[in-house]
Amino acid sequence: MKKIIIGLIGVCLTGMTFAQKDVVSAVFDKYAGNEGFTTVNISGDMLKLFAQAEEQRRDTTFTSKLSEVRILALEKDCDKPATIDLRAEVYDKLDKSVYKEMMTVKQSDEDVIILVRESNGRIAELLIIVGGKDDNALIQVKGDMLLSEMADMAGQYQMKGFDHLKMLEK
Repeated sequence: MKKIIIGLIGVCLTGMTFAQKDVVSAVFDKYAGNEGFTTVNISGDMLKLFAQAEEQRRDTTFTSKLSEVRILALEKDCDKPATIDLRAEVYDKLDKSVYKEMMTVKQSDEDVIILVRESNGRIAELLIIVGGKDDNALIQVKGDMLLSEMADMAGQYQMKGFDHLKMLEK
């Protein structure tokens, strides 16, 4: 009887750990819709529509490989910048065995960290974390990408945070 109860407790605890959200999703959920934050979620279906609409004007093979783009940015005129540091909230809690750090830029008032999660030799997820006194942003791009394609994305999207992708260019 004792073994059965211990086994049931173990199964319940295992289920609870799988139900926990990842760090990135938790931060998006925490700040989405809050005053002073801008949140943009672009689904894979919307990205495919963009790709189809632009097909005749330029190569959109890369855009059609994206499954999701999420952006969370603290607005500059917000009265909360000094109390919020997205870099500390996300980067410090990430499982570093899953993400590979591609680039870090440290300035006196801002840190930019670019991380990737690989799957089968391709990039399955790109994270750009910007933390600092004036800028706080978190960008998550999911799909099936190559590093060279991500640098091209910097010019295609004129959104806050994507300008940091230009640093990946050759």
